[in-house]
Amino acid sequence: MNVRRPRLAAVLFTALALALALAGPAAAAPKPKPGDPGVPDRKLQKAIDLAIARGADWLRMQQKMNGLIGGVHHGANRHYTIGTTALSGLALLAAGETKGDKAVDAAMAYCKKLDQTQGTAGGRTTYDTGTLLMFAVQYYGNLGAAKKTKKKHTLTKKNARNPCEMPPEIATWVKDMAMWLVNSQEENGEWSYPKPRPDLSNTQYALLGLRAARDCGGIVPGKVFLRVIERLLASQEQEGPKVLRTLGGEKKGDTIYKIDSGDRARGWSYLPSPFLATGSMTTAGISCLAICHDALTRPRKLPAYTPKLKRKTARAIQDGFAWLDIHFTVTINPPSQAPAWHYYYLYGLERAAVLAGRTLVGKHDWYILGARYLIGRQRKGKPEEGGGRWSTGMLGGTDYKASDVLDTAWAILFLKKATRPAQPIPGPVVTPANGK
Repeated sequence: MNVRRPRLAAVLFTALALALALAGPAAAAPKPKPGDPGVPDRKLQKAIDLAIARGADWLRMQQKMNGLIGGVHHGANRHYTIGTTALSGLALLAAGETKGDKAVDAAMAYCKKLDQTQGTAGGRTTYDTGTLLMFAVQYYGNLGAAKKTKKKHTLTKKNARNPCEMPPEIATWVKDMAMWLVNSQEENGEWSYPKPRPDLSNTQYALLGLRAARDCGGIVPGKVFLRVIERLLASQEQEGPKVLRTLGGEKKGDTIYKIDSGDRARGWSYLPSPFLATGSMTTAGISCLAICHDALTRPRKLPAYTPKLKRKTARAIQDGFAWLDIHFTVTINPPSQAPAWHYYYLYGLERAAVLAGRTLVGKHDWYILGARYLIGRQRKGKPEEGGGRWSTGMLGGTDYKASDVLDTAWAILFLKKATRPAQPIPGPVVTPANGK
């Protein structure tokens, strides 16, 4: 086999990356400034803040007397009322509300009562439980009280049973929900509804819930995350077009370079091939791998997460971003043949980029472009007249009735960059010795 020599730029940047790695921790990076990628200028930030506030006002007006917000209408039935209410509560917290706000309190009371009823009756679902875990940890947990490690990542202190200082009965409830998710994992590493079969969307929400539980002392066996990694490495597209990696552009005025680093655009689909790879599921695949990588390396690295498996994970994440790069858009859930789930994709894009530490997707400033798009799509008028909401007019094609509640919650969470960051996961370095 002929080995093609990398271009000079690739060699220079590889050498620089290796030198920085050997040099140890770098000095603190300068604080991002308006005009830098992902940093709005004053005018745009003001528009973002207003959009978030208007969206939150509209969400409050959708709440029923019992605390319910929304629901997923499929046929003549309404499903996932815990999940839609918890997601709305999470969006309200992101918008600046706190425990004690009437709407947020009522949402939590509704979710808690219904979950405890369903949990006793064996009626929990993955979507509901994963979303409720995120909501409960944000609502009850004092995340600032949970001591961070020297690497400033995990919020769980060693040997701490309740690091977020939640009420004891709530800490027990959170751990119970987390254990339900652990026990619900399928043999192939994914999660289902829990019936009839597992898929990547359910898997994403299960892992988001487990991540939240770990933040506040929940114990999740490492094998749970290892199973997910093995599954996602196998279910990702195995082939894809070559994509030059973008370097630079992290600061305003930076020179942008394109180099051949062996990246190939390989996405994920809702179910394995022959299903179509989509933006919503590729962001889900990236997010899942990032959460698993995070859990297997911090607060300490698990031996079973071998250097070889870690490299494969980094490669899969990088190739997922390469797929997003060549299909990049904020106006639809790509590609054009994909089903709906547009704002689900946008929230997924925020999650994937924040969890993996990517300010740019290729050369695309995903946050600024997405924020401008969402501001332009928000409905005008007063909340009581429907103003402040987002509405795609669809959810999942013909199968589900459109949900303005979900669209609005996802839009707020995107605009607020509501996902807690993890340690950045850089793309694998390709050296002259292994660059093919």
